[in-house]
Amino acid sequence: MQRTPHLRLLFRFANRQLCRSEEFHSRRSTAQKLNKPQRRWQSVPYVRLGVLLAGAGVIVYDGIVNEFTYCGASVRFARSLKTASLIAVDYLWLNKNDPEYEIKKKVVHKSSANRLLETCLLNGGLYIKVGQGFAAINHILPIEYTSTLSKLQDECLPTSKSDIQKVFRTDFGQLPEDIFKEFDYKPVAAASLAQVFKARLQSGEQVAVKVQYSDLQKRFISDLATIIFLQDIIEFIFKDYNFGWILNDLRKNLVHELNFVQEGKNAERCARDLQKLSYVRVPKVFWGHTKTYPSACAYT
Repeated sequence: MQRTPHLRLLFRFANRQLCRSEEFHSRRSTAQKLNKPQRRWQSVPYVRLGVLLAGAGVIVYDGIVNEFTYCGASVRFARSLKTASLIAVDYLWLNKNDPEYEIKKKVVHKSSANRLLETCLLNGGLYIKVGQGFAAINHILPIEYTSTLSKLQDECLPTSKSDIQKVFRTDFGQLPEDIFKEFDYKPVAAASLAQVFKARLQSGEQVAVKVQYSDLQKRFISDLATIIFLQDIIEFIFKDYNFGWILNDLRKNLVHELNFVQEGKNAERCARDLQKLSYVRVPKVFWGHTKTYPSACAYT
């Protein structure tokens, strides 16, 4: 009879310990559940750091191996896409039922042409050539476009001395001053695809040396693909747009314009065809100083 109270106390004590144990395990499991998202969240900065390092590695590799060819193409694509999007939005906002539709359309023409001009100058190379092509068809395009894009005829930026030397090293294995008796690195003319420099042969003859931009060949395919891609988008959105033939004609001619050997042959053909006209002078091509990239001809 005396053991009963003791047994009750023992059972109560065991029951308390069991409850405490269950409460402890419950708290522990809850804390573990709460900690799991925290650990995932804490790993996010490391993921970001890894992505940044990988991106930096790609840029450095492209700079060392490809001289930033792909990075530059990506920047030009993003810039062109932004310009095309802004222009498309401006035209989509126009309402043909608006009494001031014609006035607003001219304003959009002008602002769009300015955006195209800025993008062409920033991207350079092929973009300037295409812009010049559009400016030349002033009998078709609105005057706001042709008058604005005509500035591309004389706003091409000259390249650096190191780029010129790079082209000569690639084709001739020598610097211009090693090939010519005199070579002036200040261009007398700068166009979308090449520049012209004064030089003097070892024989003393003065010549004009046409030098292609060093990165133009590498940029050609990617830049042309970007321009065609954007044109296809514009044709899809605007059913009335029917100027795709302009770019198709330019594309055919550009391939030949990049080949200075072919250009030299064309010059000689012109000289033969026009030899009876005494008032016409076609520059003579010095084939010993002519390659696919640099081209030299008689300076007049």
